[in-house]
Amino acid sequence: MKRRKVNGFVFNSQLLLCFAAVLSLSLGLAVTASAAPQPVYGGIYNTHTTAPRSLDPHMETAGQTPVVTNNTYNTLLRFSPDMTGVEADLAKSWRQIDELTYEFKIHEGVRFHDVPPVNGRELNSADVKYSIERVAGMHGKAADFKHRYYFEGKIASIETPDKYTVVVKTKKPYAALLSYISSPWCAIVAKEVVDQHGDLKRHAIGTGPFILTEFVQGSHINLVKNPNYFKKGLPYLDGMNIRIMPDPSSVVSAYIAGRLDGAQVTYHFMPTIKEKVPGNIVDQLEGTHMWTLRFPPWIEGVKPLKAPFDKLEVRQAVAMAIDKKRLLELAWGGFGTAQVGPVPQCVQYALPQEQQVEYNPQKARELLAKAGYPNGFTTELMTWNLPYMSKPAQVIQEMLKEIGVELKLNLLEMAQYFNKAYRFEYEMALHIMTAGVDPEEWLVPYFGPLETSTYYKWSNPEIWPLIDKQQHIMIPAERQALIKEIQKKVMADVPNIFLYTQHRFINRKPYVHLRQRYMLDFQPLYGEDYWMEKH
Repeated sequence: MKRRKVNGFVFNSQLLLCFAAVLSLSLGLAVTASAAPQPVYGGIYNTHTTAPRSLDPHMETAGQTPVVTNNTYNTLLRFSPDMTGVEADLAKSWRQIDELTYEFKIHEGVRFHDVPPVNGRELNSADVKYSIERVAGMHGKAADFKHRYYFEGKIASIETPDKYTVVVKTKKPYAALLSYISSPWCAIVAKEVVDQHGDLKRHAIGTGPFILTEFVQGSHINLVKNPNYFKKGLPYLDGMNIRIMPDPSSVVSAYIAGRLDGAQVTYHFMPTIKEKVPGNIVDQLEGTHMWTLRFPPWIEGVKPLKAPFDKLEVRQAVAMAIDKKRLLELAWGGFGTAQVGPVPQCVQYALPQEQQVEYNPQKARELLAKAGYPNGFTTELMTWNLPYMSKPAQVIQEMLKEIGVELKLNLLEMAQYFNKAYRFEYEMALHIMTAGVDPEEWLVPYFGPLETSTYYKWSNPEIWPLIDKQQHIMIPAERQALIKEIQKKVMADVPNIFLYTQHRFINRKPYVHLRQRYMLDFQPLYGEDYWMEKH
C-alpha cells in the first residue's frame, strides 16, 4: 500500500473512493515518504463506535453494525479495497455459467466459532443457501429484512449439489447479483443460532477472524482472536475492544490520551489531533452515504401527500432555496462532494454536475406564490441529534427562512429517529441514504414499487418499470444510460433533495498498521488486516 506522510499525518494516497480527494490547504499539508515494517502478532486494538441498534447483518442498515459483523462473519465475496471489483472471502472460486446461473465453490474446512450452539462445526453450502434466503426475507417476517430487495423475487433457485458448492439461478438476467452477494449485509450465518435466539440482534456467531465475548449496550463490545480462522496466519491481533462512544469530543480526548489506538473523527478535530498526536496516520476517504432532505413519502391509497408538499412547485421551491456547496462548507468544512441525483458522483452511473438543481431563491419565492404560499409556510424538520446531522439541519433552516419557509427542528435520539422514519411519520426529514454496493441501490429501496421499497416510498408508477428494466441489462453502457434517465425522472418529481456526501477521516496511531483499507463505508474495519508494533 502506498502511503504519504503529510505534516505529521500519513495519508494513504490510494484510499480515496473512485477519485483522489483534494486535501485542504487549511490543514497545512506537505508530502514526504513513509514505509511500513513487517507484521507481528499480538495486541488488543482499541477503537470506538456509536451504539449499534443491533448486530443482525440481515436486518440492519446502520454503519455501526458492520464494525462488529465484518469481524465475526464472512461473506462469499467482498468488494476490493477500491470498489472496482470483488475478491474472494468464503468462496475460493466463482463463475457465471450462463446468463442466469452462478456457481460458487466455498473453502473446505471453514469452521464456525467454537461456541454454542454451533460448537465449531464446519460451514457448508446449506448455510450459504439459508443465509441468502434469510436476506431475502424468507425466514421470518419479511418486513424485518431491510435488504430483501437484493434477492426477493429475483432468484429462481439455490441448489447445493455438495457440501462445498452453491448454484444460484436467477429468474431473469440480474446485473446486480454479484454486487449483492459481495455486500457486508449478506453475511453467512448459521441457522441454529437464529433458531436458538430468534434473531441475531445481540449475538454474532460466525466464521470470522474474531469471536464476540461481550456486548454491553451503551458501554463496549469485546472481540477475541478466533484460533481456528480459515485464512492461514490471520488475524494478527489477539483481539479488539470497541468502546461505544456517542460523544465525538470524548472520542478525540480518548484518542489523544492513548486510550484508543484508532478513531474516526470529524474534520473539526483534525488540527487538534495533528498537534497532539505525533506521527498520526489518517486515511481521508470519499463517502458514499448521501445526505438528503426528504419530503413526506407518498403511498397511494394509504398515505397521500398533504399540503403543502402535494404541490410540485413547493418541492421545487425548497430545492432551489438550498445552496448545496455553501451548505457543505458550513456543515462540514467543504470536505465532501455536492451531489446532483440519487447516485453519488464517485459512481460512473451518476448524473453530471451540469444537471445540478439551480440555486435561485428569487425563483423559489415565485414558485411558492404560484403554489398558493406567497408568505411561505411553517413545517417540521426531523433528524437525529448528532452534530453531523444537527449542523446541516440548522443551516438548511436558515436557508429556507430566506424564502419564507419556517422550519421547526425536531432533534431526536438516533433510535427514536429511525423508528419514526421507518414508519414514515414526519413532515420533512434530514436523512442519510444507504451506502450502495450497486448503482440501483440508490433507486430500488427508495423509489421502486411500493411492495419492494423498504427505506422510502414514492408512488410514481412511470418510474417503476424503468427501475425493473435496468436490473436485467447486462451491458454496462446501456444500463448506465437507463439509470441516468431514471434519476432525471426522480429529480423531476422532487421527492428528495440530494445534498452531499462527506469525506471521512480515519486516524490511527503510528504503531498501528494495516495491510489495506476498504473504501466502502460498510467495510469500515476488517481487524484481520490490522497489526500493532506495540502491545
